[in-house]
Amino acid sequence: MIKASVVGASGYSGIYLTYALSLREDVELSFLTSQTYSGKKLAEVFPSFSGQPKNGGISGLPFSAFDEAAVAESSDVVFFCLPHGESSKLVSGLLKKNGKIKIIDVGADFRFDALAAYEKFYGPHNAPELNQNFVYGLADVFGDKIKNSQFAANPGCYPTGALLPLLPLVFKGVLDSGFPVIIDSLSGISGSGRSLKLQNLFCEVENSARAYNAWSHRHLPEIREKITGALAASAGLPDDKSAGLNVNVIFTPHVIPTPRGILTTIYIRLKEDLPDSVISGIFGEFYAGSPFVSLMGNIEDCNIKSVIYSNNCHIAFEAGGGENGRMVKIVSAIDNIGKGASLQAVQNMNLMFGLEPGYGIPLYSPFP
Repeated sequence: MIKASVVGASGYSGIYLTYALSLREDVELSFLTSQTYSGKKLAEVFPSFSGQPKNGGISGLPFSAFDEAAVAESSDVVFFCLPHGESSKLVSGLLKKNGKIKIIDVGADFRFDALAAYEKFYGPHNAPELNQNFVYGLADVFGDKIKNSQFAANPGCYPTGALLPLLPLVFKGVLDSGFPVIIDSLSGISGSGRSLKLQNLFCEVENSARAYNAWSHRHLPEIREKITGALAASAGLPDDKSAGLNVNVIFTPHVIPTPRGILTTIYIRLKEDLPDSVISGIFGEFYAGSPFVSLMGNIEDCNIKSVIYSNNCHIAFEAGGGENGRMVKIVSAIDNIGKGASLQAVQNMNLMFGLEPGYGIPLYSPFP
């Protein structure tokens, strides 16, 4: 039995993670923490958890304040679903009380290899001495590293939707890095979190769409760093030499009037004109061992409706013809809360505990 705690369980990613873990017969939920709802039972705050199924259910579980000693003593794995800067305040204390506890941070604190990049966009880091211990938790790409790690840093939702379609081509060495990598992402409103914000109110979002943080979104440096690292790997360069590589990433996020999901369109140029069969073969070989990444036959088949509530990523591409034969448009679809956060965290947990990556995670999305 895996004893799991969710710190920050009342946000969108935290509550969906709680739901996903509650379906597992091999997982026992030890603590659900929430500053806002401490002392209240789960079903009081989220009535969807009402009722007592045959296995006892979790409706009566209380939200509690974070108790370092109790969480450390009663957990095999702790998921942090907190705003940036918060999980890094708590991890060191947990490790002092339980040096074997596994940590999966769904927030941003440990995603960067370069602390300078993190601090430029997020501010001072609270546990720089721990940063190098965390493996980047893009589970379908770095699964072998995650299997052997005690610490995983979940990617951001936008980076997940951008990197899964990009990295196979980058690692293969076919991307022309002299041409900008242009990424447009359309996200459901839940990507902004559960806190009250004027721009997220129904009357502001309904029948509308808007771009935001066009040059300054915090996921841009994360995407750029991972593409640069893959470029270095494809060139056979050690990590400490990757800083000399230069890739121009232009990323524009948009909010669309839907609760969840991200549709990403990527524009790249290849080093040479490649047949569709070769490009398809690159994706097929790269994700041969992943149950969650699928290459679709047509861009029109790649849509949010087909992946919401799931851990799936659907990818499709179209290569340009004639003079534009080296140009490729790639589209990906994910659920920002599922693949972009909570379910990918469960996939990381599976890997860290020696389980199959898809164990206990539904392979398909409900429809409609």
